Amino acid sequence: MIKQYLNVIVAVFTLALVVGCDYDEETFEPEFATLQYAPGGQNVGVELGGSTSYDVSVYTGKVLDAAREFTINVGASSTLSPAAYTIPATVTVPAGSNEGTFTVQVSDVDLGLTGKTLNLSLAQDGEFSVGSPLTLNVATVCPGKEFVIDFVLDAYPGETGYTLVNAAGETVVSVSGSPATSRSLCLPSGTYTFTVTDSYGDGIFDGGVTLTYAGNVIAQIDGDFGAGTSVEISF
Repeated sequence: MIKQYLNVIVAVFTLALVVGCDYDEETFEPEFATLQYAPGGQNVGVELGGSTSYDVSVYTGKVLDAAREFTINVGASSTLSPAAYTIPATVTVPAGSNEGTFTVQVSDVDLGLTGKTLNLSLAQDGEFSVGSPLTLNVATVCPGKEFVIDFVLDAYPGETGYTLVNAAGETVVSVSGSPATSRSLCLPSGTYTFTVTDSYGDGIFDGGVTLTYAGNVIAQIDGDFGAGTSVEISF
């Protein structure tokens, strides 16, 4: 008889655990909304004197029967002039979907040699957690004459940085960590010094840097450069 009572108690306790777990999962499952993932930022090229558009994706954790609307914020750290872009105030994720899109229009307004950044995020909502901001690296492009920096990064991109200095000793571009895997620049002909660094001192494991101009490789740097190395280039 005691054994039967024990079996009943165990069965009830097990059912309570199962019901409790189901309740917890259903009640506390977090909901989120996030912009598309782009480590180092998303490059957006604009031809000299022109304009272009770029579609940004938004994802949610659940598919619901009702549409959801999120407010789009522009970060104060953005360097792109307000006159150089237009974005909608909100983005809608349609009913029956977990993905929405909005379009950013950018123009060649005060972009300079190295371009500017536009930092976007979704406004925090009481019912949703929001993901990381998205940075758009907006720069002019000169088809057929771009200077391009291509990285193959390792598992620690935050350790990698680089600078590009012109013949007058002026720093054209400087990135202290997590560089974009590819960056195009419209630069005047001349001589430049490209320096790549690693803050930990062990270079880029199984990676490196390739520099091209007008589609031709002008320098390659293997990842075993330790704390840093420089190369002089001309075009």
